[in-house]
Amino acid sequence: MGLLPESSGRSRCGIAAPRSVALVYGLAMSLRRPLHIVVAAFVFVAVACGGDDDPASTTAASPETTAAATTAATTSPDATQAPAGEDRSGELLGRWEIVNYALPDGGGLTNVVGDDPVFIEFNADGSVDYNTGCNTGGTEFEASGSYYEPESALDTTPAGQPVTLGPAFEQTERGCDGFLGDQDRDLPDNMGAVTRFVLDGDRLLLVDEFLLVEATR
Repeated sequence: MGLLPESSGRSRCGIAAPRSVALVYGLAMSLRRPLHIVVAAFVFVAVACGGDDDPASTTAASPETTAAATTAATTSPDATQAPAGEDRSGELLGRWEIVNYALPDGGGLTNVVGDDPVFIEFNADGSVDYNTGCNTGGTEFEASGSYYEPESALDTTPAGQPVTLGPAFEQTERGCDGFLGDQDRDLPDNMGAVTRFVLDGDRLLLVDEFLLVEATR
């Protein structure tokens, strides 16, 4: 007995008709392409191959058909990039209490130390005030683009919106030792390396490839 019964509707291209839908869906998932692009390509193949075993009934796809399929695939918004999100930089404004920050050289996250509040405050004029727990300081920030929120776990595009702090950081020169001194040095360094902000409820994450500063309202 063969793998497919003779009544399965196998076309001259070797694709069984009942398996067509599964094939299209599988291609879309494996190639990580929007389903309508794969459907357009599949329709072109189906037109070229035909569903009749009689060679005389085979009709090649016309240039107009090919052009239409190509245009539909390349002009769709989903075929080029995800829809633009909204600008959420206004939600940065105000004071955030810093709770964690990244240690240098991939040393992981550590809790802030010290008796003074450790915070970062974004102002409407583009300025930033901060307190490391040892010194107070200031810099500037600039947000651009729009906020992106992944639609599923399969979406590997990073969440958040582009933002930069700096380049200049000016702060008081009080001397601090031990962990507080390390924090006073590392926090401005981390802020200067930020490329994106991510909002998660009342949490603010300042990141590059990794989390650099975590703060809360």
